[in-house]
This record gives sequence, structure tokens and C-alpha cells, in this order.
Amino acid sequence: MPTGYTAAIKDGITFRQFALNCARAFGALVTMRDEPNDAPIPESFQPSDYHIKRIAEIEKELNDLRTLTDSEAEARARLEYDEELKRYEKALEEAFELKEKYLDMLKQVKAWQEPTPEHKEYKNFMIKQIEESIDFDCDTEYYTTPKLKSGGVWLSERLAGLVKDLEYHKEKNLKEVERATGRTEWVNALRSSLPSAQHSV
Repeated sequence: MPTGYTAAIKDGITFRQFALNCARAFGALVTMRDEPNDAPIPESFQPSDYHIKRIAEIEKELNDLRTLTDSEAEARARLEYDEELKRYEKALEEAFELKEKYLDMLKQVKAWQEPTPEHKEYKNFMIKQIEESIDFDCDTEYYTTPKLKSGGVWLSERLAGLVKDLEYHKEKNLKEVERATGRTEWVNALRSSLPSAQHSV
């Protein structure tokens, strides 16, 4: 039975076309494996601009934060605290509401009289599912109550976090560039090793 790579052999494709189609199963071209076989293989690969964009955003925020006055830093710290407190209170409320629903269902399951002894394991299974869900979904012990920070502490922590993020995205961008360069070199080496053809893929 032909595969997606061998099906075109019956139509008389060249070795070059077959080899380039099969290359889609490998690292350099693996993102093309689900594309049609006649989709052109690019001459070069460009790195994603995701990390470059994040670097620009982080650098802009760093510059903005470095110009804050003490009172502006205090206001930002307060705003962030208020937002965190709202998220915290909402998460607690949702956990308590969910627990009530689980407990109500657990009560119904426990009150249910299984129709035969063979249904006992089934009932135990339902109970276990709910109890495990309560433990996993409703445990608020590890929820951290937000703390209001001074403007200076907030600013210092935010700057340190952004510097760390900036280093991360710069490193990832370098790897992305290396990966795109490596993919291009791999494909170029493959193309140059194959017999030339009038109709390259």
C-alpha cells in the first residue's frame, strides 16, 4: 500500500522530487509534513519574531518603569495589589462554590441504593472520583493571600523580573535564529546533493 510519500512514484516523479517530499518528515521540514506534497519548500527559513517582539515590549516597560516617581510607583503597587486581591477572592469563591456542588453530588451518590451487589464497585468508583476532585480542585490551603508592597519594593521586584525575562527572550531568540539558519543549511545541502531537475519541488 503506498504511503503519502510513495503514492506519487506511480505517476513517475523523479528521485529529486521523491527525496524532497520525504524530507518533510525530518527536523528541518517537519512543520511541512501535513502540507500538500506540491507545496514549495522555501529557499530559506526565517526565525519567528515572537521573541524579538517580547524583547521590544520588555525594553519599553523597563524604560517606562525607570522614569516612575515614588508616588507613581506607590500607585502602581496599589493597583497591582488590588487586581491580585480580586483574583484571589474570585478563586476562593469559585473553589468554595465548586466544593458545595461536589459535596451535594457526593451526598446523592452515597444516598443512592445500588440495584445489585455488582453495582457496589461502581458506586465506590463514583465516590472516589468526587472525593479526589474535591482534594484536587477545592484545596485552598496553597492559595497565597496577596500582600501590599511599598512602591520601592514593588518597583525593585518588577524591574528584576523584567531583566530576567529580557535575558530569557534574548537567549531564546538566539536559539530561534540558529534553528532557522540550521534548517536553511540542511535544506540547501540536501538540494545541492540531489540531481538537478527542471521541475524541482
